[in-house]
Amino acid sequence: MYSVTKNANKNVSYNRNELLVTFKGVKYGAFAGFVATWSISSVIVVTELLLGLNIGAFYSIMGISLGITDITTATSIAFGLHLLVGTVIGALFGAIGIRWKKVRMLNPYKSSLVGMGAGIILWLILFLPITLFLVQPAINSITTIMAVGSQQAVFSEDVNQSIRNITFIAISFHLIWGAIFGIIVSSLLRIRLFKIKQHYRDIINIDPNIRLVTICDSQGNTMYSRHGEGVSNLLTPEESKKSIEMAMTGWKVRSELSNKIGRGRYVIAEYEKIKRITMPFGEDYLLYLTTEPQANHLNIINRIRKLEAGLKYSFS
Repeated sequence: MYSVTKNANKNVSYNRNELLVTFKGVKYGAFAGFVATWSISSVIVVTELLLGLNIGAFYSIMGISLGITDITTATSIAFGLHLLVGTVIGALFGAIGIRWKKVRMLNPYKSSLVGMGAGIILWLILFLPITLFLVQPAINSITTIMAVGSQQAVFSEDVNQSIRNITFIAISFHLIWGAIFGIIVSSLLRIRLFKIKQHYRDIINIDPNIRLVTICDSQGNTMYSRHGEGVSNLLTPEESKKSIEMAMTGWKVRSELSNKIGRGRYVIAEYEKIKRITMPFGEDYLLYLTTEPQANHLNIINRIRKLEAGLKYSFS
């Protein structure tokens, strides 16, 4: 029974961390998807002008295909839906990308390539079927409504040709969307890491008694690690790594009980030659630092919390 309860608590803690990471991916992806979709809308307008079409022709065709008979309303609704779908898909890809470590969305080049690949997938599984099974069957309605709206002769063959042109040009639209999406997500992730690194530099300067500052992710992987100026390490690199791993493991074990006793605030281990502090930093990072024995650890912890609050609320 104890083993089952322990595993259940461990899963709760693990799932919480995973949800926090996923939420960031959703947030960053949604923003990137919205901006990328808005940018593509501008490219669509330019393309319409180059093809000799009326501005908004793409959106009006899509809106009429949905059964809307007023051109202005059809254009507005289709444009709004385009932004909404782009944002939702961006959120989905963001959640997948931030958790799929092989994607490495921190690298802008790789992130843009991944985004372009996602754009092609979107064209194949979303845009192309919509064109074939929604727009094409509505050619007659589109022709009639556009003719009435423009008060000019509109031929179904011309509309059909325009749709074919847009369908193939849309491949490049989705490639551009993906590149913009990937670059924005990568930029947001790198900005956040930069801010964390700035906080990490601030922590080392909080108190001259601080010897070592290390920031780890929720899985215990070291993000940054630095000794204070003039500090000589008491442990070998291998021993330091093992010490950090032990502290992170101990923190995870305590976190398994967080649903009963609350989230851990900090853990202090005091030795003859150093003090060691382990505590959460931000929403999904852990902070490991060592100080001289005479350090006022409560003052250090309180000042770190102020930095942590800035991390949470300025750009989380």
